[in-house]
Amino acid sequence: MNHTDYLEYKELIQQGLSQRKAALVLDIPRTTIQGYLKRIADKDESVDLSNLGISDSTVEHFVEKQVKPSFAEACQKLVNSIGNIGKAMSGESNERYLELPNTENVENKPKLLFYDIETSLAKSYHFQQWKVNLSQKQKIQESHLLSHAWAWGDGEVTGSILTREEMLAHDPERLVLECWSLLDNCDILVAHNGKRFDVKKVNGYFLQYGMPPPSPYRVIDTLLIAKQKFALPFNSLAYLAEFLDVEQKIDTGGVDLWIQCDQGSQEALDKMNEYCMGDIVTLRGVYNRLIGWSNDGVNLALYSDHGASCPHCASDDVIVIQGKYSRTVARKYQAYRCNGCGAVLRSNRKEGNGNSLVRVV
Repeated sequence: MNHTDYLEYKELIQQGLSQRKAALVLDIPRTTIQGYLKRIADKDESVDLSNLGISDSTVEHFVEKQVKPSFAEACQKLVNSIGNIGKAMSGESNERYLELPNTENVENKPKLLFYDIETSLAKSYHFQQWKVNLSQKQKIQESHLLSHAWAWGDGEVTGSILTREEMLAHDPERLVLECWSLLDNCDILVAHNGKRFDVKKVNGYFLQYGMPPPSPYRVIDTLLIAKQKFALPFNSLAYLAEFLDVEQKIDTGGVDLWIQCDQGSQEALDKMNEYCMGDIVTLRGVYNRLIGWSNDGVNLALYSDHGASCPHCASDDVIVIQGKYSRTVARKYQAYRCNGCGAVLRSNRKEGNGNSLVRVV
């Protein structure tokens, strides 16, 4: 945030906009605005933050949240908390967590991970078949990770599934460790219903096996994009594949496949692995069709070394839409079109060419 942004923010507040709405208009995070205003107030005691839509308690809370331990302290705490995970992760020692990342000769592109998981059936004691609320005492076997599949960007699709012995022993630890390593190495995770299902499920598995959270990554959820941008009769991955005419999911044949996997059928396990890998092919095709409409709040331009890149796909093949502007309640901005994904964008500077592009909400 710079002084020009500050003046625009001040004008929007004076027009009666709330802090949240002003931040949306400027496409600047509220925490960034709060920190900037706090720094101004520290330098100039005459600045009244209450006139800028921010209370003193809010700023104090924000500043308190920004106080973080040094990198070395944070790493040491991580090492102390992870116990045996270093040994579990392919025999590596815990010391690897103390190493600083090597940033030399690294291409400035996001590590985009297309990801999907399948879980096993749960077993329980119960009397009825409909509208059953089960207590913990009725549990026989909890659902666990059965298989997962992934692809890095446009790369080859890979799948991994429990062996017959692991399935019969209900031992998914190997898959959980694989999953943790994938998420720890990605910048952006793409999944269908990923925020509500996949991410929360695997986080629970990490917790169960005493693993720390993976390093930071963002999530693009194709289900949320479909729901937010369109009024389609269905939002399932299978329907989107049919609707968009991309390669469709493999038919599993229903719950029978999961039952056979639970019984240790090698044929069923092989088919489940194939099904999960097929989901990645479909997911990637659907993502490529949807990303021009919404990036689900993830700015891919941050991973590009080009001056003005598309926040939806990081392409620098962007053209001006002549005579077209994106207008807010207070400003108008030059409109652009990305030739990579088709997204409509705007400059970050009013009525001119800014140094970066932002999505049109």
